[in-house]
Amino acid sequence: MRVVFFGTPECAVPYLDTIRQEHLLVAVVTQPDRPKGRGRILAAPSVKHRAEELVVPVLQPQKANEPEFIAELATLNADLFVVVAYGQILSRKLLELPKIAAVNVHYSLLPKLRGAAPVQHALMQGLTETGVTVQHIAQEVDAGDIILQQAVSIEPEDDSQSLTVRLTEVGIELLAEALGLLARGEAPRVPQDDAQATYGPLLTKASGEIDWGRPAADIVNLVRACGEWPGAWCDVQGRRVKLIRTSLAENVSVGAGEPGRIVEIDTDGDVLVATGWGALRLELVQPEGKRAMPATDYLRGARLGVGDSLGKSGHI
Repeated sequence: MRVVFFGTPECAVPYLDTIRQEHLLVAVVTQPDRPKGRGRILAAPSVKHRAEELVVPVLQPQKANEPEFIAELATLNADLFVVVAYGQILSRKLLELPKIAAVNVHYSLLPKLRGAAPVQHALMQGLTETGVTVQHIAQEVDAGDIILQQAVSIEPEDDSQSLTVRLTEVGIELLAEALGLLARGEAPRVPQDDAQATYGPLLTKASGEIDWGRPAADIVNLVRACGEWPGAWCDVQGRRVKLIRTSLAENVSVGAGEPGRIVEIDTDGDVLVATGWGALRLELVQPEGKRAMPATDYLRGARLGVGDSLGKSGHI
């Protein structure tokens, strides 16, 4: 089949190789180069780098739904569009171009966690299972008929990065199977039950702000989910402190203290902070503008100790 691939971040890159194994990859559509870093130097998306290595034409429209770009895509005579974390919502007119179908790989068990951040929301909600869905693309986001699905367990040590890696491994195999079904005209179309839909919308910087009034387990899950972006953070002495690694503190009374207050520095050097339910073990943090460091080193430099506050509850 003649395939056009739409994708942008690193997790979308392995899908290019999967498509190339059995099909003709006629073009790759990705987001425009963006300025990054303190120097604001233009940087290309990961998908663009890989496509150039494969000597596949790269298209980078500012808006994929512009008539001029749709007309350009039409000349490619594609059988299939495959979309993995592209970053733009595609119009009906564009999606009607391929002869066979336009399909998407989504990292949840649809109709659960429709939206742009299903991995992060699965972790934030403390789920023990998520999965990968290959679906026909519909006008309503992530509401298309399902071709294939596979469940993936969420391990207690998983964060957004490790879970994305495992979901990608499953997604690559699932897409290869779906492409074979589509090529043979055997791909199923299982409608989603909209009544069972839940959502995982795009995260913002504010999504990572810690409310110490929440249960300790919820805050641990927020830290697991937010990772590099947007990061789970609190405001201490007027400066943001990102929480890099945390865990639940066992054998600490539920009413250990006012949420956000340091209640103990244990023999292992970890910092215990009271929450709305239970206590949080604070292990690794990153103060604004500095490197990541053990929580005790941060407290020493900030001149904080037992009884001091790392922020108030009720921020969110």
